Amino acid sequence: MITEFEIKYETAASIPPPYCYYYHIKGLVSPNDIKIDFSWVYHNREGLTQEEIEDEGFTGQDDFSWKGNISRIWLPLMEELLKNSRTTTKTDTNDQPFLELTFKTQKNVIFQGCPDSIWNWEYFLQEFIQGIYETSGKEAPLLIRYKKIAAQSTLFCSLKIQFKDRSVSIQTRLNDAKMQQKSGNWDEMKELLELIFSLSFISEKAEKREPHLQGSYIDIGENLWYELGKVALNPSLKVNTIAQVEQHINKIVKSR
Repeated sequence: MITEFEIKYETAASIPPPYCYYYHIKGLVSPNDIKIDFSWVYHNREGLTQEEIEDEGFTGQDDFSWKGNISRIWLPLMEELLKNSRTTTKTDTNDQPFLELTFKTQKNVIFQGCPDSIWNWEYFLQEFIQGIYETSGKEAPLLIRYKKIAAQSTLFCSLKIQFKDRSVSIQTRLNDAKMQQKSGNWDEMKELLELIFSLSFISEKAEKREPHLQGSYIDIGENLWYELGKVALNPSLKVNTIAQVEQHINKIVKSR
């Protein structure tokens, strides 16, 4: 079993400031949790003014560091990734991010170097860091709301997605009935999120008030409502992603 680990990551050299960053994670596994030392630093901003940084949506105070304890739920996921990873030679290409991993047990170093499966690790680490952010209190769990108003019925669905323990809480209500609550499947929710966030959102046309006219609407955690097909659009004319989103939500609502 893993007893400690260290993860170093840096964006590809082709990523310009103020977007480029690196992060460093050190973990020490205990019987009840994982002790984390985490830092995220934006770099190479010396040539930018504060106004230029703010124009790109940053504040200039975007670095973050935290020490604390997170759930052990991440350990089996790391171990599964390690089973399918091999070390590879570091590349100097500008388009490749840098990722270096060190994993140890009590007796051995079981992995040290750059993994060949970097994209799988990148996706996992996005979730892992989101779990750190939620545990630290830097960010709240993701709350997705969906509302479909038809001539004779209104469906409301709320999805609370917590990365810190990889849990999904679902609330649904049809018309004026009592709100129903249940747990959701994490992998199914990941598929839904990928579809939702692939849509093209027109932020300036989103509504702050909860909608009451016929249509299908979604709030992606911003307290803004986007009407599907009008303010939230398919990313491609070839695929009806909006229909897929609604199919996934209907499946979640009907499942027990």
